Amino acid sequence: MKRNLRLVSAALVFMAGGAVHAQSTEIPQELLDLDRQRCLSECVPGFGEETCKPLCECTVTEFKKRLDFSRYLELSAQLSRNELSPENRTFLDTVAQYCTAELDKSGVKVGSGDAAAQ
Repeated sequence: MKRNLRLVSAALVFMAGGAVHAQSTEIPQELLDLDRQRCLSECVPGFGEETCKPLCECTVTEFKKRLDFSRYLELSAQLSRNELSPENRTFLDTVAQYCTAELDKSGVKVGSGDAAAQ
């Protein structure tokens, strides 16, 4: 379980990037797609595609459900500076726990990936 939480937390750190100027309250799909790709590229070498694909999908889905664009940009900026507010730390922990539970429920096991095999 601890390994799963570390995996999700690591994926989240790489996902919340990207800033564009927009008036919308919804996170643009292009940024969510970019986050999904970043998550996969950082996660797969260490944990394998079988684990990372549903994990990254869950995380992006939760960002879309739980954040408006303004909060998403705030989180992204804090992550890039490695300075999370207590509120955003709690948010990321909540998403990590939720997505870990979803992986566990679906029977997805944490894979070893290429990096762990070396």
